[in-house]
Amino acid sequence: MKSRRIMMTSALCTGLVLTTSGQSAEWETGAGIAVGGYYSDNICLAQSDKEDKWVGTARPDVSARGRGARGNLSLQAAAQYNSLGDSSLECNTGQEGPLANRETVIPSLRFNSDYELVQDWLQLDAAATAQQNSISPFAPTGTDNGRDNTNITYDYTVGALLRRRLAQTADLRLRYSYNEQFNEVGLFGDSKEDRAQLDLDTLSARSRVTVGVGGRYSKVRYDDTEINPAFDNELSSAEIRAALQFSAAWQLNGLYGEEWNEFTSVRDDIDGEYWDVGIRWTPNPRVVVNLGTGERFFGSTPRADISYRHKRSELSASYARTLTFPRNLRAGDNGFIGPEDPFDPELGGAPDREGLPTFIGDSPVLNERFELRYRFTARRSTVTLSGSESRQRRVENASEATFRNATISFGRSLSSKLSVNLRLGWDEREGEIGADLIGDFGRTSEAWRARLGFNRRVGNNTTFNVAYEYTSQESDFALNDYDENRVTFNVRHAF
Repeated sequence: MKSRRIMMTSALCTGLVLTTSGQSAEWETGAGIAVGGYYSDNICLAQSDKEDKWVGTARPDVSARGRGARGNLSLQAAAQYNSLGDSSLECNTGQEGPLANRETVIPSLRFNSDYELVQDWLQLDAAATAQQNSISPFAPTGTDNGRDNTNITYDYTVGALLRRRLAQTADLRLRYSYNEQFNEVGLFGDSKEDRAQLDLDTLSARSRVTVGVGGRYSKVRYDDTEINPAFDNELSSAEIRAALQFSAAWQLNGLYGEEWNEFTSVRDDIDGEYWDVGIRWTPNPRVVVNLGTGERFFGSTPRADISYRHKRSELSASYARTLTFPRNLRAGDNGFIGPEDPFDPELGGAPDREGLPTFIGDSPVLNERFELRYRFTARRSTVTLSGSESRQRRVENASEATFRNATISFGRSLSSKLSVNLRLGWDEREGEIGADLIGDFGRTSEAWRARLGFNRRVGNNTTFNVAYEYTSQESDFALNDYDENRVTFNVRHAF
């Protein structure tokens, strides 16, 4: 794992150099450290024989944002140490073998950078992430404070974008990227991906009708794991597309293409023709509506993407049925927004941003996903509602799983130094037997979580926060039932 972290650090440093070399950039930086802990009356998340425990934590964090004439950089990073990971605690919950994995240091990283190496011609990119996620999405979650069932995923990407205007009539874009992903737990295959994309489109400013051609190629190479030998997956496609702009607000668009794929599947046909047709409606700069439908080898592909922005409100909704890889979902963002953003350094708590729940294994997944988010911001208060449903089917054996969640959160400034935040969340997971390759956790579970927290500023650079959280989960599998009361406290000092 040391060599993996070195490679990620090298990619990050490369991005720093590329972004800042040869230019004067505007910088915003921050750093701090939070020290505290939590008390749980059910540290093992067990149905019976509950054990209470105090856990100490320490979390340094840094942030940086740079903007220059030819490049940009964004960095948010934290690493939490907890005393539970290396403790002698033994939990009799049925989570043995790989599921008993606990982490003492839990990193959280988001890094993105771009640099225009040759003006109007060549752009270089670098990105890196590190985050925790559950090993089994059906076992009691361990993705906080060093509990069982925890994996850490590290991911970095470097790439280049070649973009050129051709004879003032067309736009050419050629992008290549190389990506590597590593996991602390051996059930997940470490992997490497080469990805290339070519697009050539006429310019929309010159005509109401635009046409284009495109091609995509992706090859993922997986190392062997505890449950699978090494193998490769390939996805490639080529397409032609066109769009008709009826007016400033209305557009009709469509495409037709052919795809060639190589991966293990219960289906005989995994490639062939595909098409899509849709409309785009933009009545004003605050509203964007994209609707469409199509067909691929696995069936229909309806899609919707809606966004609305007003003075104090933001609304977004999306629906899509796509083919993806579990590696992409594990490294994905859970989309949580609200007064308790996990990267908010004032909270000083665990870096609890997770990847999206998905199967153990690395074969492609059909993912039918719906997301809805709404946020209202007043002068002193913020209300956020979010929800999602992901219906996933593994193409290798047709096993299915569904993950649903909904959250409402409220934050309010009571004074210049004191604020309160409240969150209520619901989570439901359904899996067939065989959806999980570890034990018999492929059952239905439903969990409710409520959290009330207070933040108090002490001086200019120090913040104290305390929170109470209650969790209750019921499952078809008896060992998955539990209730927990937890009190968390942290003191963070900014440098």
